[in-house]
Amino acid sequence: MSSNTDSSNDEKLRKCLKPDPTQEQVLEAILKTYRQDAKIVKELESYDDRNYLVELDSTKYLCKVYNGVESAKFIKTSEEADSDKNKKALSSIHLYSLIWNHINSQPGLSTSSPIPIPDHTYAFSKPHVSVHSLPVTSSEYSPAPLAIQLLEWVEGSTMADSPALPIEALVEAGKYLGKVRIALDELTETNEVARATADRYHAWDGKNTLDLQGFLPCIVDEKRRGLVQSVLDAFRLNLVDGNTPNFQMGILQGDFNDANIILDQTSGKVSGVIDFGDTTLSWRILDLTIAMAYAMLSSYGKGGRGISAAAAILRGFNSICPLTVDERKHLRLLVASRLSCSVTLGAYSYQQNPQNEYLLLHAQPAWNALGLLWGSDNENIGKVINDMFNQACDGCATDVADISFPDPTVPDVMKSARVLTDSVQEPPTKKARTATCVDGKPVITFVTGNKKKLEEVKRILATDSLPFTISNRKIDLPELQGDPIEIAKEKCALAAKEVGGAVITEDTSLCFTALDSLPGPYIKWFLEKCGHQGLNDMIAFTDDKSGYAQTVVGFCPGPGQDVIVFDGRTMGKICPPRGDLAFGWDPIFAPDEGNGLTYAEMTKEGKDAISHRGRAFGKLRTYFQQEAETITTNIETKS
Repeated sequence: MSSNTDSSNDEKLRKCLKPDPTQEQVLEAILKTYRQDAKIVKELESYDDRNYLVELDSTKYLCKVYNGVESAKFIKTSEEADSDKNKKALSSIHLYSLIWNHINSQPGLSTSSPIPIPDHTYAFSKPHVSVHSLPVTSSEYSPAPLAIQLLEWVEGSTMADSPALPIEALVEAGKYLGKVRIALDELTETNEVARATADRYHAWDGKNTLDLQGFLPCIVDEKRRGLVQSVLDAFRLNLVDGNTPNFQMGILQGDFNDANIILDQTSGKVSGVIDFGDTTLSWRILDLTIAMAYAMLSSYGKGGRGISAAAAILRGFNSICPLTVDERKHLRLLVASRLSCSVTLGAYSYQQNPQNEYLLLHAQPAWNALGLLWGSDNENIGKVINDMFNQACDGCATDVADISFPDPTVPDVMKSARVLTDSVQEPPTKKARTATCVDGKPVITFVTGNKKKLEEVKRILATDSLPFTISNRKIDLPELQGDPIEIAKEKCALAAKEVGGAVITEDTSLCFTALDSLPGPYIKWFLEKCGHQGLNDMIAFTDDKSGYAQTVVGFCPGPGQDVIVFDGRTMGKICPPRGDLAFGWDPIFAPDEGNGLTYAEMTKEGKDAISHRGRAFGKLRTYFQQEAETITTNIETKS
């Protein structure tokens, strides 16, 4: 492993020698080399190099302008190779040509291929590359001799340009990466020059994660710096200090992200990958974890489905290239390591160029993803995510239902649409009949199979004074995910469709302030996984034990009608379990109005007087009393 000083100097030089030509200068270099009519369609997203989509005589090509570090090594090693035919290692640009040729020889795979330069005899020491004097970002080194290469354009558009990215596209991308992984394993084993050339230092190589320590001072925010530090500490503990995992080595693709993945817009499948700029000889599992990290930053992942995005890549990859036990064990840490690399070197780039506020904006999704994935090093949170990743490995690549879920706090707005679509396609089933009128009064169905709950709700609502009747019915509704209010609305709408009439539903959450309202509506699942003590452990890292209990009651007058929700909350503290342990999470919630008692220690009457549930149904009661006539008319009209 390189020293921090070496890695810092290497990264600094790469930033100084990043190409900085105008599009006109690039176009001029292309015309000088190929002597054809040409135009630049657009510049593509890239990090160290500059990539362009260009047209020559109406045919699309990929133009790569390599950074000054790689260009200098290419020029030097080409000269050395001409004089030493037995040279075992060349430049990274030579390596890319080896990889492109090998990938394109594999069935079902495609990538860019270098375009021959007119009147230029191909030689491996100079693989269809021209060199031009062009500007770089540092005036001290500008202009610099930069290598330019024109390559075939893989038909399609980048995943980053897709207006809507479904989870299935990420599964397909994972499959494609699995096939690339197998092809690169073969190249590693059979091509000595490729292996020797790939065996180089790279600051972004996951093996070198601890070298980020030298860049940490660039992260100004103390909390963020501490988050990255916790990743580095875990990396050192689990992967370096006497615990070296049994990871197989291989040549990596190294940067499988949505800017490099080309999608066929008709089939939605991957038609190619266009950039191997971060190729190294390293732990082969890193190809997957890099892709999982960047999937979290894709349009699908940034849309509030980061963990699901990572799981989708994992499912596709594992179906082609199954993971070992050691690889599965360290997935979360390795994904967090890549995200840490991105945010840390991004902070370094901003320190070098503080006028570029775009760097901070660009880094924000990566910080969000790192916080979601790693947050704190709490074992219970980590266990849940590890369980999700194991589930992704164990499931079928043609099915995404079990890994298609939003991140906490984000409404899954398409969930009900998928459920309703699926229900239309299923054979019709006989439904229980629901009475629409009892004793001359229209019926509102409270969705529950618990008679005692029905009695309690009737008592709170004071139904004797209302012009309608409250009945109950147990309905198996899907487990929805997202924001509690959105969940309540979707659930109530589905219930109204199922019942064919007016309905009341309720959803309860327990929200921790320190976890941005997690576990929220997932409290039942978290309780089953973690237990009372585990829920306390989730916020052991902070002094903020505040939270609130929440019930959201939904009312819908009938199928297709608007849902009205009533939010009841009780503020309190999360505490070690006290009282009767048999009733859910009541033993760990001490309401602010409870005189220091937990819900589990309070009398039923005392709890009811301040409970979140009572408050939500109390709001519904007020609504019913004020709008009774309108509601009755609406129910009778829609029934």
